[in-house]
Amino acid sequence: MMEVKRFIVGLCSLILASFSAMVYAEDIPVNKNWEEELGVRSLSSCPTLIKEGSTLFILTSEVLENVSIAITSVDGGQVYVDLHHVTVDMEYAIPVDLLPTGDYLITVRQGNKYVMGWFHVG
Repeated sequence: MMEVKRFIVGLCSLILASFSAMVYAEDIPVNKNWEEELGVRSLSSCPTLIKEGSTLFILTSEVLENVSIAITSVDGGQVYVDLHHVTVDMEYAIPVDLLPTGDYLITVRQGNKYVMGWFHVG
């Protein structure tokens, strides 16, 4: 009887630990002027911005060349800038765990097209 109680308590503890360790992805609210182009392969090349735990992800349905990525704090201080290309089915990851607690703006720009999203660290 005591072994069954220990097993049930251990199983409940394991399940509780599993649920508390899960990190859910959240879409970042965005403003954009990215052109919605109708094509045979996809409806849009506009990247998607997602925050999962302490990492931002940029996702796209096609290759984006010469993309500028900038993260700025609400006081206007630029904390991260990168020029890169983002490929299909690749999650371009940006760790934000070292940023001070606060609100930030991420801007993904390709030429005159942009997507801006707001996120919180802390």
